[in-house]
Amino acid sequence: MKRIHNIISFLVILLLFSSCYDDESSLASGKIAEIQVTSNVKDTINLYLGDNISIQNQYSYTGDDITWQWSIGKYTENAVDKKITTAFKEIGTEANLEYKTTEVGHYFLRLVTSNKYGSDIKYYHVFVNSEFEEGYLILGRREDGKGSLAFMKTLTPEEVEQGLQPEFRQNLFAYTNGGDELGEGPVDCDKIYDKLYILCGKARKVYQLDAKSFQLVHEFDYTMYGNDFVPQDLISYDSRYCSEIYSTSPNGGVAKIQVADLEIFPYTDLPQNMKFTRTYDRPNEFSSKVIAFIDDVNSKVYASGFNAADFSFSYFPCYDYFDGREIIQVFFDVDGNLIVYTINNGKYYLTKIGSSLTSFETMALDVVYERECTTNVTLFNRNSVFEVNDPNSCLFFGNQNLVYKWAYNQSEIPSTPFITLPDGEVVKCMNQSADHKQLYIATYNSQRVGLKGSLYIYNSDTGKAIGKPYEGVADEPVKVMYKVK
Repeated sequence: MKRIHNIISFLVILLLFSSCYDDESSLASGKIAEIQVTSNVKDTINLYLGDNISIQNQYSYTGDDITWQWSIGKYTENAVDKKITTAFKEIGTEANLEYKTTEVGHYFLRLVTSNKYGSDIKYYHVFVNSEFEEGYLILGRREDGKGSLAFMKTLTPEEVEQGLQPEFRQNLFAYTNGGDELGEGPVDCDKIYDKLYILCGKARKVYQLDAKSFQLVHEFDYTMYGNDFVPQDLISYDSRYCSEIYSTSPNGGVAKIQVADLEIFPYTDLPQNMKFTRTYDRPNEFSSKVIAFIDDVNSKVYASGFNAADFSFSYFPCYDYFDGREIIQVFFDVDGNLIVYTINNGKYYLTKIGSSLTSFETMALDVVYERECTTNVTLFNRNSVFEVNDPNSCLFFGNQNLVYKWAYNQSEIPSTPFITLPDGEVVKCMNQSADHKQLYIATYNSQRVGLKGSLYIYNSDTGKAIGKPYEGVADEPVKVMYKVK
């Protein structure tokens, strides 16, 4: 019992002794926390390729034992457990950092601050952007017939804070490629994953560009494919899995570019003797790309589907259903159904064909409906540029300076325009945002002094203008798009 009493007494004395002791030591973060390092930048840094990461630090610690270690690496996150697995390399050992960027991408920047008491770590997310990484792109046709690129980048948050205003820059292909120019007859422009493809029909070339820098990577020359092959379209879709690009020629034949092989081959899923006058293609919810090949001379629409009569080709001409008709326009709806607007014996018809083309019950063409259109039938014509809006199951189409919105499944072509552009503007091409909420309209005004191409942006649901118009910012527009990263 006396022994237990002695132990308790000793512990009480030890406790009293420790309460009187003034401990100046700390854990690893104690002294580092007293340094109170502050910098002139936020935790997220946006800058352009070639710019310096410039960080100035201020701190209160006066000891001479402090060390600094700056490291950087491409930001990497494990897809399974979401752990960050970035591999860092050291780039600085001073309090302040000046580091020139050499590649675009998302980087993780780490600062380790240490002294004799411990260490502290601070991280920054650094986004090194190309000057042309994201924004509005217009492929134009100059007065001499050659192609041109105009681009207006989306401003970073830092640029918005600085009060900068977005503006279009001109002749960017020449700017990024040592003064070289695009060829004659610009026809189309598609982004495919990390590349941009520009078709110039008269030059008979497809230019493959780095989508972020606009620097030329490769030229595909159709003269190597066939002496009389003049490409008139560019059929592709934006995905890393798009490995083939198709083109047709009014002289006959269908060519495909094998992206990986950098070669051009015949596309044998279609008869090579066909002379297609135009095509229509688009991505939709259920397919990366749906395509219609149109032969206006023989009134044929070739589309992919089940052909009960001939298994030779995956594309077939709808059992000659449209023979004797004038085909005005062809498009696909969100479900991949083929919709054809035609004239037959002076009457206008809208025909909807199921996505498989063939009815498995009748083994004939799967005509979902065909109805006669009787009002405003000439507003939507062969020359109309148009966009299918999936959320509203409607069609936007241009006629001079007017844009109409047609709910094609439910009603006749409206007489009242959805959007009225300024006098003198002529709609040349249209496109939509990825969510189909914004409509991009590129126009041409022959009376405008200087550059004659303009861009207008509207809300697809209300028809209200979004922001100010960008007038006189491009040559005659051929293709407009919002280029994403």
